[in-house]
Amino acid sequence: MKLKQAVIIIIIIMAAGLMLSACSMPLIGPEEKPAGPSGPPEHLPQIGAKTKTESAPFRFTPLAVVHLMSRTKEHIASGELDQAFATAERAVRIDPSNPEVWNLLAEVQLKRGNASQAEHLARKSNLLATGDRALQAKNWRIIADVLRRRGQTSEADEARRKAEEIEK
Repeated sequence: MKLKQAVIIIIIIMAAGLMLSACSMPLIGPEEKPAGPSGPPEHLPQIGAKTKTESAPFRFTPLAVVHLMSRTKEHIASGELDQAFATAERAVRIDPSNPEVWNLLAEVQLKRGNASQAEHLARKSNLLATGDRALQAKNWRIIADVLRRRGQTSEADEARRKAEEIEK
């Protein structure tokens, strides 16, 4: 009898552990790049010269957010902008410090005709995108588009120049 109770307790503990491990969300980051040539680089930058960053800084993104961002892009591509916005909002609730999600929200709002919101969201993304020059440039292009739509051409040109400067 005691053996049977011990077996049941062990099974319950194992099942509880299995269920708890299923609740955790794996984290993923940017893919690793293959190692390049082992020799010295052909061109070394000058001391103090501006250098272009090749990739965004490493940050973990919950798998659920990666999936929601992918779904958002699918909705955008198929013209389902309300669905895209709702999906991106879910992603930002899970990972509010993710600048890519804020950028997606800005893109959706721009396509929906909500220019002021698009500008606000792109600026929010820029605040969070420290070190991610490509994303910052993308946000500045959204801001430039919004400013141009408002007729603020000199400000739009300045925003476009910022995007181009970041990409250099």
